[in-house]
Amino acid sequence: MKNTFDPFAPEIIANPYPALERLRAVEPVSWNEPLRGWLLTAYDDVKAAQKDRRFSAERVKPFTSHMAATERPELERMGTLLNQWLLFRDPPAHTPLRRLLIDTFTPRAINALRPRIGEIVTELLSPLSARDQFDMIGDFAFPMPATVIAHILGVPSSDVPKFRSWSNDLATVIGNSRQVPDRFERGARALFTLTDYFRSTVLQRSNERKKGALVDDLISAREAGGPMSEEELVASCILILFAGHETTMNLIGNATLLLLKHRNQLALLRDDPNLVSSMVEEVLRYECAAFVIVRIADEDIEIGEKTIAKGDRVFLMLGAANRDPMHFDNPESFDIRRNPNRHLSFGYGIHFCIGAQLARVEAEVAFEYLLPLIGDIEPVSEDLDWDDNFVLRGVKSLLLRRPAVAAA
Repeated sequence: MKNTFDPFAPEIIANPYPALERLRAVEPVSWNEPLRGWLLTAYDDVKAAQKDRRFSAERVKPFTSHMAATERPELERMGTLLNQWLLFRDPPAHTPLRRLLIDTFTPRAINALRPRIGEIVTELLSPLSARDQFDMIGDFAFPMPATVIAHILGVPSSDVPKFRSWSNDLATVIGNSRQVPDRFERGARALFTLTDYFRSTVLQRSNERKKGALVDDLISAREAGGPMSEEELVASCILILFAGHETTMNLIGNATLLLLKHRNQLALLRDDPNLVSSMVEEVLRYECAAFVIVRIADEDIEIGEKTIAKGDRVFLMLGAANRDPMHFDNPESFDIRRNPNRHLSFGYGIHFCIGAQLARVEAEVAFEYLLPLIGDIEPVSEDLDWDDNFVLRGVKSLLLRRPAVAAA
């Protein structure tokens, strides 16, 4: 069939779901020429691929090898640093590194952070309540989770503004952005800067023998002979900082957009704030902040009468799987009371998102405080500037205003 999904076309960036629906119905395993890889769009295929060890998470290695062959030392170095990320590692290297991190993100540990998250939310929302117009992304959805993750890691909240530009530049590489022509150079500079930042942080906290933050626990584990090298420790800090706020930022932004677009659902939530947890799950399903998981085939693999060749890239389309009618009733309907809601937005299997509970709690606490604020606001424009980042889905900004200002 003719390829109906160009991930870099403006209309697809704005709304990819109709094209993905057609693919899932007609050709759920399809070759995508713009991406030079395979798309899996059916729920069962996307879920199964995440447990299939023939699909490797080490998708940065081919890039690193290519950069070495083309004599691009700065990009080869970027690839080498990214290869240290837990996100891009397979077992057996993946297993002990994940075990070191997972205790920090248990439901019990995250729920203990609720009071601090509430304080951060209050501090950020307080000045916004008196303003006639503000940017939900820049003024709240970014700094809130970034401040939380800085608190967890043990870095100063005063450094949060720096993280925005570094993360934005790094995201253009991680997400395969095509609207930023120098994305590799910008991403490399951001990664090198973050590496220097966390090397300094590790050295300082190690010398001062500080305790209580995640970076301190990782330092102690390494000094006790644990499996994490200094390079892996630094890489883990960068990954946690990056992944710990980028997806939650988009989750909050996407939730705000959906509630303002579906006023009946916003009314349900305001009438029964206990629905906030269910609302968060439905946002994750309907407009998932992590839109795609990328894998590399380690051998020839047959799925749905198609042969995926060894070395091919495979894009597991979470956004399509989460709207598969074989698993969700009325999947194109945004329903905050949906139950059950077994979406795949946090992944599945050994790479299930470590920070899933943190993202959920942050969004729940955020909307407990946001509900009184967003009931009487509206977007400044219906033309939304969706980021062309293929992996992470969200808007670059979301200007909101009170209707009285619009009528003035």
